[in-house]
Amino acid sequence: MNNLLFDERPLVILPSLAVALGDLDEAAILQQIHYWTQKNMNVVDGYSWVYNSMDEWQKQFPWLSKRSLDRKFKKLKDKNLLIIGNYNKKKFDKTNWYRINYEELNKLSNVMPEVSTNANANTEAKAQAEAEVQAKVESKTKASQVETSAKTKTETKAKAEPSANVKDKYNFDYAKFIDWFNEITGKKFRDTEDKRKLIRARLSEGFSEDDFYLITRFKADEWKDNDKMKRYLKPDTLFIPKHFDNYLQDAKDWEEKQAKKQARKKVKPKPKKNDEPEISEDDRSILAYVEENPDVLKTDEVIRKEVERIERARAKSRSSTIKSA
Repeated sequence: MNNLLFDERPLVILPSLAVALGDLDEAAILQQIHYWTQKNMNVVDGYSWVYNSMDEWQKQFPWLSKRSLDRKFKKLKDKNLLIIGNYNKKKFDKTNWYRINYEELNKLSNVMPEVSTNANANTEAKAQAEAEVQAKVESKTKASQVETSAKTKTETKAKAEPSANVKDKYNFDYAKFIDWFNEITGKKFRDTEDKRKLIRARLSEGFSEDDFYLITRFKADEWKDNDKMKRYLKPDTLFIPKHFDNYLQDAKDWEEKQAKKQARKKVKPKPKKNDEPEISEDDRSILAYVEENPDVLKTDEVIRKEVERIERARAKSRSSTIKSA
């Protein structure tokens, strides 16, 4: 249709078009719009149009950012070479439609300097110009890919390693907890977003910060010296929904047993009075622990029931002794 444009699919740019426009990118855009409109898929008022969002155009010109691409389209419109409209059926659809103003392009073609009549010289010059154009396209594409790759790596790193100073609505000090977790388990985990997400999920279910510390102490005590199991001492195992609640219940039982062991170690049993009924060493340790920590009867139902049982046994024993006497 026009000696400045190809009717071919590849993104090929005539050097003469790039020279006429004074911009390689604008030439590429105009050539691509020409290619799509030749398919006559969207004909309105006798003209063939192509419609696309700027995101979709950017996929066809990957060496240009969306902002740069938008400026290039605007320049072509200002030069009256590109006509932009909106023929979408839905009013809320703001996708632009595009077609080339071939009348204006023909004027541009007519004022172009004449090409050399020497066929060989013309062919060589054209080939050289096309090679330079292609080299520029490849250079821009490569630079765009490098920039995109660097940006992606930076964003990925920022996502993987969140700021240690930022706290969410749960007021959980993730960095402090991970450091403590590593110390108690002998591991070297980093404070990453995937671990924070795992912890936040359990907090959102109603579990508390203390629950994480308790489970960690319990499993470290159980697995740390076990060559087969110590590899499972990691947040991805301990804090997932499948295990968390069961581990927490086991941890509470373990904590209770630990408290009783500590009580037996710290408290020496008092000598038995002559009129005091015989009781076991374990029961004596519990009574001694309660005597030193009376508030535990208000907070620990298990201890309270144990004391009640011991008292009932002692009362029964005293009653039997009195009857015998």
